[in-house]
Amino acid sequence: MCGIAGIITPNSRNYTEEIQKMTRAIAHRGPDAEHHEFFENAALGHRRLSIIDLSETGKQPMFSNTSNECIVFNGEIYGYQEIKKDFADYPYLGSSDTELILAMYQKKGENLLEKLPGMFAFAIWDEEKQQLFCARDRFGEKPFYYASGKNGEFIFASEITAILTSGLVEPKINNEALYHFLQYGYVSTYQSIYSNI
Repeated sequence: MCGIAGIITPNSRNYTEEIQKMTRAIAHRGPDAEHHEFFENAALGHRRLSIIDLSETGKQPMFSNTSNECIVFNGEIYGYQEIKKDFADYPYLGSSDTELILAMYQKKGENLLEKLPGMFAFAIWDEEKQQLFCARDRFGEKPFYYASGKNGEFIFASEITAILTSGLVEPKINNEALYHFLQYGYVSTYQSIYSNI
């Protein structure tokens, strides 16, 4: 299953405690490992459920071969071993589908989504561009929640619980979503039960 989390903000190392709280809140998604990476303007966290590439080369957050890009990924890329043949010039260190996404990002940028089959939610921090690229699969099988923190931080995670646990977001009930839930028994896929998440 795995779980991802991140805080995009200046001086991200000041948020070490918050990102650790976030990944601990989603420990049930990935009991095998917990890791964090810090940049000047981004903190990324990951909880791992080891299925593919059980070695250290499957560890996340994962850096690209240039160490310019760093990814946190939850999901599965269907037929990734076949797709890898189209990106054979990338110097893969392991056998995970996570590395394929990095290879595709380096070559195609955000257009990588045109040929990315599977169920996924991921975030790539591009250190050179000082930019975060996030994506979720077309059917929303893998969750991706995001919010703005009280000091302007951009916060994301696999679960709302992780965002709230950070202590950076004060939850506000979304009355429209609550109405939808009471009427239909679920919250619309385009909203959450909180208006600010």
